[in-house]
Order: sequence, then C-alpha cells, then structure tokens
Amino acid sequence: FGLYPELNFEPPDLKTFRNLQLAYDALDMGGNAACLLNAANEVVVAAFLQDQVGFLEIPEIINETLHTAHFVKQPSLEDFIASDREARILTKQKINKNKNREWIH
Repeated sequence: FGLYPELNFEPPDLKTFRNLQLAYDALDMGGNAACLLNAANEVVVAAFLQDQVGFLEIPEIINETLHTAHFVKQPSLEDFIASDREARILTKQKINKNKNREWIH
C-alpha cells in the first residue's frame, strides 16, 4: 500500500461501461428487474465464452431482455422464479436469432 498513498475515484463512464448503466437501470426500475438482468447476464456471458456472441453484443442482448420480459412491480418468490425462467428463454432466443450476424470479439 505504500506505493499508492492516495487513491482518486471518478464517476464511471456509463456510456463505455454499458452493463453498469443497465445495472443502475434495473435498480431504478425495482421489482423483478434485477432478477431479469441477472438471468440474462448469466446466459449471454456463457454464450460469449462459447464464441456464440461478440463482447459488444452482451449489453445489447441484456437490455433487450430487460425491456421485453414481463415486469412485476412487487414480485413474489414464484414471480422471481418465473422471471428468471422467462429471461433465460428470451435471452437464448435473442442469441439464436443473432447467430448469423457478424460480430466483434
């Protein structure tokens, strides 16, 4: 720690770090949004690691899932389980639809 006697923090660049902006959006939405985001993120990152989508497609796919899945303002446990399932299905469908597109690693 002696090499870094002072740390400076700046606000994050939310345009560059789009997934961070999506996380803030989900928090602002409330309800089941964070559940939808988490499920979509797990599926799309797994697809990225298998070279099925490009890195820059990750936030695009998550955003689409977040805004197309059924939103529940005051979710029950059953709603969370259904939301997780729906988000995973929607995300996989988006990935399959995009498989023939050109993408950047």
